[in-house]
Amino acid sequence: APENPALPASPVAFVQVSASARRLPVQRAIELLRSEAKVAHSQALEQLAQELAMRKDEGPFDQVINAIQKMIFRLKDEQTKEDDHKNWCDLELSKTDASLADKQAKLEELGVKIEGHDATAIELQEDIQEADKMVAAIDAHMKEATEIRRIGHMENAAAIKDAQDAQVAIANAISVLKDFYKSSGGMVKESYELVQRGKEPVSLPDTPSTWDSGYTRVSDPAAQPDGIVSVLEKVSADFAQMESDTNAQEASDQEAYDEDMKANKIEKARRIQEAEMKTQERKRVLQKKADMEKEHKRVSGEHEATVQYLADLQPPCVEGSSSYGERKAARAKEIEALLQAQELLQDAFKEKTVEGGKFAQMHQRRLRGVIAAF
Repeated sequence: APENPALPASPVAFVQVSASARRLPVQRAIELLRSEAKVAHSQALEQLAQELAMRKDEGPFDQVINAIQKMIFRLKDEQTKEDDHKNWCDLELSKTDASLADKQAKLEELGVKIEGHDATAIELQEDIQEADKMVAAIDAHMKEATEIRRIGHMENAAAIKDAQDAQVAIANAISVLKDFYKSSGGMVKESYELVQRGKEPVSLPDTPSTWDSGYTRVSDPAAQPDGIVSVLEKVSADFAQMESDTNAQEASDQEAYDEDMKANKIEKARRIQEAEMKTQERKRVLQKKADMEKEHKRVSGEHEATVQYLADLQPPCVEGSSSYGERKAARAKEIEALLQAQELLQDAFKEKTVEGGKFAQMHQRRLRGVIAAF
C-alpha cells in the first residue's frame, strides 16, 4: 500500500500530556498549602489551597501566583510591624521596670527618713517634757527653800534679839548688885568711886541706936565661880556667844541660800532655753516629716500608676496564646510554604515546547475567574 502521509500532531494529545505532567507539582503545592494551613491555623492558606484545587486542571495560575506573592508581602509587612511593636514593648517594659525599681527605692528611703524624723520628734518631746519637769521642780525647790529661809531668818532674828535683851537685863542686874555690894563694902570700889565732892564725910557712932546686931554679908559676890556677879557675867557671856553664833549662822544660812538660788536660777534659765530650742527644733523636724510624707504620697501615687501601666502592657506585650518568637517562626514557615507553592506552580507551567507555549497562552485567557483577594 502506498505510504500515506502522517497525521500532524494533535493538540488534544499535547494537552493530555501537559495536564498529566503538571498535575504532580500542582498537587504537591495544594498539599503543602493545606498542611501549612493546619499547622499555622491559617484560613487564608486553606482558602488558597481550595481555590488551587478547584482550578488545578485549568492551566497556568498567574492570578493565584500573584495572590501568593501578595500574601508573602502581607506576611512580611505584618512581621515588620510586629518587630517594631516588639521593640517598643521591650523598651517600654525596660523603662517601666527601671521606673518601678527607682520609685520603690525612693519609697524605702523616704520611709526610713520618715521613721527617723518621727523617732527624733519623740526624743525631742521627751527632752522638752524632762526640761519642763526640771523647771517645775526648781520652782518648787526655790519656793520651799525661800520659805525655810524666811522662817530661819525670823527665828535667828528672834534669838539674837532675845540674847541682846538678856545681855541688857543681866548688865543692869550686875550694875545694881555691884552698886549695892560696893556701898556695903562687899566689893572694893574703884578709885574714881572713892572721890566725893561737895559733901563732908558721914561719921557714924560705933553703936548706932538703930542696929541691934552687926551685918553679916554673903561671900564675895565677884568670887569665882560661885559669886553672884561672876555667875551673871558668865550668863551674859553665854548670851553674847549665842548672839554671835546666831549671827554667824544667819550669815552662813543666807549665803547658802543665795548660792542655792543663784545655781537654781541659772539651771532654770538653761532648762527654759533648752525647752524653747528643742521645741523649735521639733517643729522643724515635724515639718520635714510632713514634707517627706507628702513626697512619699506623691511617689506612692506614681508607683501605683507605673504598676498599673506595667499591668496594661501585659496583654499587648507579654500575654497571648503564643509568644513573639513562636509567631515569628510560624510566619516564617508560612512564607516558606508560600514560596515553595509558588515555585511548584511556576515549574508546572514552564514552556517545554513552542506548541506548549502557544497552548499555555491560549489557556491563560480562561483564568479570569480566579479570586484576587489574597
